[in-house]
Amino acid sequence: MTAPASERLRRAHLLDRLVAGAITAGGSLILLAVAFLMVFLFVECLPLLRPGSAKREAVRPGAPAALAAAEDEYRENVSILAADAAIHVVGRDGTATTLPLEGAVAPLRQALTGGGGRLFAVADAASHLQVWSLRARVTWKGQQRVLVPQVRQVLSTPCPPSAKLLAVAGDGDSVWVLVAAGYRALLLAGSSDGGAAMTVLGSAVTPAAGALARDGSQAWLAAGRQLLWYATDGAAKGETLAAAVESPLPAPPTAMTTLLGDTTCLVGDATGTVAAWQVVAGEVPGTRRLEQSASFPGRGPVIAIAVSERDKTFAVLRSSGMEIAQLTTRRVLVTVADAPPKLISLGFSPRRDGLHAVTASGEIHRWAIAIPHPEVSLATLFLPVHYEGFTSAELVWQSTGGTSDFEPKLSLVPLIVGTFKGALYALLFAGPCAVAAALYVSQFAPLRVRVITKPIVELMAALPSVVVGFLAALFLAPLLQRHMVGVLALVALLPVAVAGAGAAWGAMPLRVRRRLGRGSELGVIAAVVALAVGLPFTCESTLGRLLFGGDLRQWLLDAAGITFDQRNAVLVGFALGFAVIPIIFTLAEDAFSNVPPSLVSASLALGATRWQAATTVVLPAASPGLFAAVMTGLGRAVGETMIVLMATGNTPILSLSPFSGMRTMSACIAVELPEAPYGGSLYRVLILTALLLFAMTFALNTVAVMISSRLRARFGRLAA
Repeated sequence: MTAPASERLRRAHLLDRLVAGAITAGGSLILLAVAFLMVFLFVECLPLLRPGSAKREAVRPGAPAALAAAEDEYRENVSILAADAAIHVVGRDGTATTLPLEGAVAPLRQALTGGGGRLFAVADAASHLQVWSLRARVTWKGQQRVLVPQVRQVLSTPCPPSAKLLAVAGDGDSVWVLVAAGYRALLLAGSSDGGAAMTVLGSAVTPAAGALARDGSQAWLAAGRQLLWYATDGAAKGETLAAAVESPLPAPPTAMTTLLGDTTCLVGDATGTVAAWQVVAGEVPGTRRLEQSASFPGRGPVIAIAVSERDKTFAVLRSSGMEIAQLTTRRVLVTVADAPPKLISLGFSPRRDGLHAVTASGEIHRWAIAIPHPEVSLATLFLPVHYEGFTSAELVWQSTGGTSDFEPKLSLVPLIVGTFKGALYALLFAGPCAVAAALYVSQFAPLRVRVITKPIVELMAALPSVVVGFLAALFLAPLLQRHMVGVLALVALLPVAVAGAGAAWGAMPLRVRRRLGRGSELGVIAAVVALAVGLPFTCESTLGRLLFGGDLRQWLLDAAGITFDQRNAVLVGFALGFAVIPIIFTLAEDAFSNVPPSLVSASLALGATRWQAATTVVLPAASPGLFAAVMTGLGRAVGETMIVLMATGNTPILSLSPFSGMRTMSACIAVELPEAPYGGSLYRVLILTALLLFAMTFALNTVAVMISSRLRARFGRLAA
């Protein structure tokens, strides 16, 4: 070998090694990127499983003879209302400020807090009921924040000496106080610029506990073994209201309060159980009834219940200890094992990052609370949940609401069902069309047709999905709505017409087919397809009157209870199928073309027709590639975002009906992730949705490879 040839060979080997190294490095980087993405998604989801914690802080001396307490949103001060008719504001460093309640006669008989710890209701020694508003004005000394507490009187009115304060609510300008006086309860409404108006809530037994909505529109009473609910927003001054709804209680009540949103009332009893009650629609239209939606058992009588101002979390103080629970997930989040005995007041900080309690001797006990995602659990993500206002457990995705009182509903089941629903209807349309077209192009079509058809179909894959979604939403959706009867008739008629045309062409004498020439079957099929398409739409109005009474949407609603949406699964099937067809067609055509021509020639030599050779030889030999093509199309349909986002109503409806909309996992991520607070529950759940979508696609591809390998092992000998 000459030197120049040897040098060229050496350079060729070097170039081969460099290219092989670059390919290996590129593939390794792709695998590394996929692995990094998987790890990132998994790490971002881990906080959803992190349990809550309660860390004990230093005990501070407060005020003796304490009656009630509240903590500011910065967790710098605890305000204690004591029997000496003063509010003692105790800081973290132990410094104390005393705010006397001007006009209140010591010693105070009773006191309680409301309005998120910003209201104090007191009954003094002179039988006066007073409500005081406590605010903290923020000032700055250089870079240091200073809270200046301020107190003002909102309501003052006489009350019976034996009256018992049950609940107080309001916003600091308008307040409502629920008072038990004998065999009745009094609802006092007042404001800082006017007197008090009284409404009498009648009951047959002396009320033991009560609760108020934050705007005073609802009142709950526990009288004896009866739970009573009153709608007070329409009551006239001085009117005596009878209970709008009542229900028996299993045990004597000891504590009551309403959760954020005022839909649920928590009732603690002497057995240690905290029951969640709500008002729901009755069986008779126009009526209401009380329903127990959840129960949290425990040991020892319930002493106090404190609710969060951020979500549906609440703390329960029992004689046996203290725990923090969550209504949506129906689980105990934190058990506070070091709770001291003889606590008289319990409350959350406004930001739900702390818990405080006060003993009768005035000691202040505080805990730093860390509950990252209390409303998320495996049950709320994948199982039916009995939400507020619902009469039964349901699977619902509704991540946001109009107010901060909203209860997040984060079930992933409607998104998973919507994802596979869209992919299913897309494959029902795209699969048969693409495979049949690939079989014809590879086995039957003349060369000139094959050369033109395959590049055109492959060019369809280059069309941006946003364009397909745009056309589907603005053009195809109203068109399908107007002609849905014709479309349904077309779906039933077109396969029959095409199969009939094929059978008629096969039954035609051979000399006639030879005279027409190869490829003339395309004209016959095209004429039949045109006739099959035109006939249903020509007779659409007649078919609508005969089959559906002239109105398909009303017929679906009356006959099957199905709501017809303009942007439905049928529309998604056409639009998404249009995007999936090029992928399935290309892979299927390659699979058919890779079958050795000798197999086809051998079957033809034995007397088989082209169709018999295609169905008995080509299809089994190409089945591994066909299955891979369909599964690849399924993966494309599952991961599609823009088409399903624009072509559906994007509503997370749990329904397999082809006439209803859906929301897919990818569309939900695209819509809600940009607005989800970083690190919040919605953000983490959306990341979990992405992880599940990634895992489902990986599982589908793995199953496809396994089945394709088995099919290749079974039918591979045909191509050998």
